[in-house]
Amino acid sequence: MRHFTLKSALPTMAALMLAMPVSVSFGAGVANAERVPAKRVVKICRKSSGTTGLVAGGVAGAVVGGKVIGGGVAGPLVGAAAGALGGRAIDRSMTAKKRCHYERR
Repeated sequence: MRHFTLKSALPTMAALMLAMPVSVSFGAGVANAERVPAKRVVKICRKSSGTTGLVAGGVAGAVVGGKVIGGGVAGPLVGAAAGALGGRAIDRSMTAKKRCHYERR
């Protein structure tokens, strides 16, 4: 009777052992490959505010506007506003290539 129980229990134990997850580590690469996600390349861009061009364009526009339109208050104000808008646009377009970079994550 004892041999009959041992022989019937053997296939059951073998099936349980095959169904269990095996975590055999033959090196750090095999164990880490399952846990660490694949690295990907990400493009990261920052927005330029254009404040340097805004200030420089405003000052230059005020000087030029005073000479072109004439003396008084209107010439420098109009020139400063136009110069500030132009300077900001130029600053943002010149630094556009420097704002983006790629990172591996």
